[in-house]
Amino acid sequence: MRVRVAVPASVANLGPGFDILAMALQLQNDIRAEQRPGPLSVDAGPDAPAALNDPEHNLVTIAYTKSCAELGIPAAGVHFACVNRIPIGRGMGSSAAAALAGILVATALHQAPWDEDAVLERAAAIEGHRDNAAAALLGGLAICAPGVPAVQMAVSDELRAVLFIPDLPFTTHEARQVVPTTFSRADAIFNASRCALLVRALAIGDQAGLRIAMQDRWHQDARFALMAGAQEIVDAANEAGASGAALAGAGPSVIALTPLAPEPIVAAMAGAAADAGVAGQTMVLPPRNYGTRVDVVP
Repeated sequence: MRVRVAVPASVANLGPGFDILAMALQLQNDIRAEQRPGPLSVDAGPDAPAALNDPEHNLVTIAYTKSCAELGIPAAGVHFACVNRIPIGRGMGSSAAAALAGILVATALHQAPWDEDAVLERAAAIEGHRDNAAAALLGGLAICAPGVPAVQMAVSDELRAVLFIPDLPFTTHEARQVVPTTFSRADAIFNASRCALLVRALAIGDQAGLRIAMQDRWHQDARFALMAGAQEIVDAANEAGASGAALAGAGPSVIALTPLAPEPIVAAMAGAAADAGVAGQTMVLPPRNYGTRVDVVP
């Protein structure tokens, strides 16, 4: 039996939505798994770090192995081939995509009785980011409220995400360490109100409302202090006409949302990065209102 999993990139912590809001983007990793005799093996692809060819160091196969253990099934006898397009360590959900892929391969190959929420809980237990996993699995804008199943909402197909992606990665763990664990009542009300405005703006296509809706007082300022040029790139995107801009996930990438021709925003973000001495690339992606696709060939 062969399984193909196509899992998209995602940007979590969207604006004020720390650990709550994430959006799927039209950029995907493709993972193929085939049952064959022998030990568990993985080909991470020609551009991947060599360490990812080791099943004990590749999060796809780690998640698969852990899922098989929960099912009481040996993890041997499967070969994985990966095509990784989501940049690693840039705030675009690469780790959540990898964990989700491994879990879904186990689900498909071994007919696990896991529903969407069970899959998300396992992804969160393995990788830690339920919001990224929810957006990747469900598509669109994922809303992750504690204690209840994640839900999804479609966003306008006219919306575009302009991303500046630095060449150097940044660990989510390091970025998370600087986020305050307590907040004032004023800041809590500020972010709660911006989350409500952001969901409304994306639901009804109120692009003009995104600028205010993407403001944040919880996590971005602390992270901007760690990431050279990030604040300047956000400001440049807004000044160039973006509807709103923010860190992508935990950074170091920056995301700007716009329904307009993105070229001036691309140029402004790239220029601000160059002025700050930050090397990287820009990417323009539409939202993805459908989630992960799993195909099984007997």
